[in-house]
Amino acid sequence: MFTSLRHLDERPVEADVLVVGSGPGGLALATDLRRRGAEVLLLESGGRRSALHPLNEVLTTGLPFPGGGTGRARGFGGTGQLWAGGCMPLEDTDVTGRPWVPSSTWPVPLEELRRWQDCAAHFFSIPGATFGAADLEGEVPTCFDGSGMEVRVLHLSPRFRVGDVLRTTVANDPGITVVLGGTAVEVLEDGDRVTGVRARDLSGTERVLRARATVLACGALENARLLLGSGAAPGGLGNHAGLLGAGLQDHPHWYLGEVLPPSARMGAFFRARRVGDHRVRPKLVLGSAAQREQGLLGAFADVQVVHGPHSPVGAVKRMADALGQRRRPPALGHDVAQVLARPAPLVREVRHRRRGIAAPPDDHSRLLLRVQTEQPPLGDSRIRLSPVRDALGVRTPEVHWTVGAAEHATATETARRFAAQAEASGLARVRLVDWLADLSAFRAAAADYNHHAGTTRMAADPAEGVVDPDCAVYGSPGLYVVGGSVFPSSGVANPTLTIVALALRLAASLAEDRHTATSGPGADV
Repeated sequence: MFTSLRHLDERPVEADVLVVGSGPGGLALATDLRRRGAEVLLLESGGRRSALHPLNEVLTTGLPFPGGGTGRARGFGGTGQLWAGGCMPLEDTDVTGRPWVPSSTWPVPLEELRRWQDCAAHFFSIPGATFGAADLEGEVPTCFDGSGMEVRVLHLSPRFRVGDVLRTTVANDPGITVVLGGTAVEVLEDGDRVTGVRARDLSGTERVLRARATVLACGALENARLLLGSGAAPGGLGNHAGLLGAGLQDHPHWYLGEVLPPSARMGAFFRARRVGDHRVRPKLVLGSAAQREQGLLGAFADVQVVHGPHSPVGAVKRMADALGQRRRPPALGHDVAQVLARPAPLVREVRHRRRGIAAPPDDHSRLLLRVQTEQPPLGDSRIRLSPVRDALGVRTPEVHWTVGAAEHATATETARRFAAQAEASGLARVRLVDWLADLSAFRAAAADYNHHAGTTRMAADPAEGVVDPDCAVYGSPGLYVVGGSVFPSSGVANPTLTIVALALRLAASLAEDRHTATSGPGADV
């Protein structure tokens, strides 16, 4: 059922488990805990509908990090309501560790993580996905064989708006109480044990929510901020090793080349296509052998049609993206004018889509090579608390995000391999950017991707992380963290599938503690 912070009784509200954050991880955790018999409190900072929010303000001291504000949403469904549904698992070597990437090993056995990823795939209605070329259900492309790059398939879940999917289920379940409009401002302790959180809304209403177990599931920035600002110790909770907030990771991307002339074959190779009841999209990942050979990070490459400001197809997509985020298109008048002035490319795009083939770019668009990399697990990027306070009186996150030589070497090698193989196979000619070797220009061109990870990293040793392999915060019994923030390393896979896998795994562990676990890992929704 739904309520709001201001409608709660002033006495502390209690439950078996308190989940802070209603994004895909928080909702998967809450609903699976409920299926296993737990009484759940679900605290959400926003309202019934997820939207961008002024409390998302961050202070940046490194490279621009717009995703810290516009890449997050508050409201039921969380940032998942902005998510396009992309699901892909980590590579085996991302989990088992790579000696040439320090601190990259996960303290969770690969087989166990794969089992829970299968449950997460079921949660997202993509059971049976292998995420390999066979999922394309057609001729397996061979034009990049021998390049050291391998085909992976991104599945776009048909249930990507998890908040919308689960809204009625949660509303009708008296065992889940969703508290809207309340932001956790402090994690509370009684002795050495965490007992819940203090929550506050924009009107100044404050309430205490208590539970046997408290789980922070509010994203890599907010999880770190809440831990940094809680507890008696100056460094916050779980910060014995000084790693809280450290190791911020994203999936920076660059446009490093252009397909000249625009190739319909190249566009068709990377286009999204429907398989069964949902869409999939192929990508090329840098294989583990190529990574090992040159000591590189993970990376993927694909081509994207990038629409200019006068493209009518781009105008429609810009308007659709804004409406999907429940905001007014920023250049509505201009974009409508482009559609009215040049409708022919838009008609052609629709006709090609109906036939299931890629339309060539219009005269105001280009076909560009996009490269995306992972980041070093314990690089120079991190979250701190800034001196600036938000509308709730809480210190805002200070985000220092940067990219360096490791990302540069990885992206450069990936782009060169892609261009060389595309030309050698006769697929297309790719002209790489002339600043590719310039680290300063490369750093300036980096763009974040809203895949925030790594600020409360998981480790088997408290000297190497913030949470243990079961996502429990070291030194704070009763407190857990779930989400991309616990990733020791993030590979280049979209993180949501793994986030939900860890959430379902944690639900089973917490339920077992209550002696209410059912047999097998549950993922029923």
